[in-house]
Amino acid sequence: MTNYKKVVYLDADTIVVKSIEDLFKCEKFCANLKHSERLNSGVMVVEPSEAVFNDMMSKVNTLPSYTGGDQGFLNSYYSDFPNAHVFDPNIPQEVLKVRPVPEMERLSTLYNADVGLYMLANKWMVDESELRVIHYKLGPLKPWDWWTFWLLKPVDVWQNVGERLEETLPGTGGGKNPNDELLTGGFLFRTSLCNHIRHLYFIIRSSGTVAYSGVSSSSNINVNNPTKVPVYLGGISVFVCFMAAVVSLGISITIVPQQVMPWTGLFLMEGE
Repeated sequence: MTNYKKVVYLDADTIVVKSIEDLFKCEKFCANLKHSERLNSGVMVVEPSEAVFNDMMSKVNTLPSYTGGDQGFLNSYYSDFPNAHVFDPNIPQEVLKVRPVPEMERLSTLYNADVGLYMLANKWMVDESELRVIHYKLGPLKPWDWWTFWLLKPVDVWQNVGERLEETLPGTGGGKNPNDELLTGGFLFRTSLCNHIRHLYFIIRSSGTVAYSGVSSSSNINVNNPTKVPVYLGGISVFVCFMAAVVSLGISITIVPQQVMPWTGLFLMEGE
């Protein structure tokens, strides 16, 4: 990629909410520092260099990687990154001309706002109006999974952008999924089929029994010695119901497609 002067890399789970043109003012290598000591490769600015590439390739099998991937390797390769100066896009041009070109610079949180940090205080630790890039790096909670809308407030930013996109790819065009109608139709069919099966079950179950409207005076129920239900059965029934709910929730989340709108996902889950 040496035919490019600068390359800005963004992870698939990031979203740009404000212009990031300033990033092209970065010098050789820029990234954001997380956990006070490790760079995060979700947002990076690199100056393509064949020499740096060849040097990396010569060390890729010898330098340790705490992640087993690119981020861990880059932390080993740029081992002095925690000591790098913070990138300032507003430095005057006359100052830039006389200062040494830094080998690396640290991006502020504005360019890599971690939703995990948002969860700690239920707000951004920086001026929200100045945010440039939001990074949804909180484990498996990704913004394209419809159910995360109910767990993470910043997911609404991702969903709002999806609603405004033109219809060019599946999942775009006002946030509509081309499979929604098919899924809804399948849901209605399954619901109808389940209702018929349930109705048939009750017919079979009630066959051969006599419906009654009262209790005969000649009932054989022993009032003085009623049958006692063991106390532990109550706890067992609660546990079984809880586990059934957990299993049902897991199956529903697995069955319902990821890239549907939040209300559509909730509607389909209720129907499962």
